[in-house]
Amino acid sequence: MNRILSASRDRTRGNWGLAVVAVIVAGLVLMVLVAACGSSPSEPTQAPAVDTPIPTEAPAADGATLLETRCSTCHGVERATNLTKTADEWEQTVTRMVGNGAQLTEAEKSVLVEYLAQNYGP
Repeated sequence: MNRILSASRDRTRGNWGLAVVAVIVAGLVLMVLVAACGSSPSEPTQAPAVDTPIPTEAPAADGATLLETRCSTCHGVERATNLTKTADEWEQTVTRMVGNGAQLTEAEKSVLVEYLAQNYGP
């Protein structure tokens, strides 16, 4: 009986030894993988600067065309045409829209504000 117990203990110790070796090997492999994936260049990469292009074509001669072509890229024209504002209020609105990304030169902005004030003013 002692021989059976002794042999059983020896197998158990052997299995524990293999388990410990397997855990150590797995830990080393994991450390190598983390080191390989976690390496970064010495300089952080930076996204390229994105400049919003200013329209290069000649300014539209009339406000209606500007309203159709420049304002309708973000919202329907009726969003503006359903409003009634003074020239100063239209100036503020158009300035805000340019700040939000509307593509208008200063000359086009003036033409658009004048058109909106004449056609959609009080």
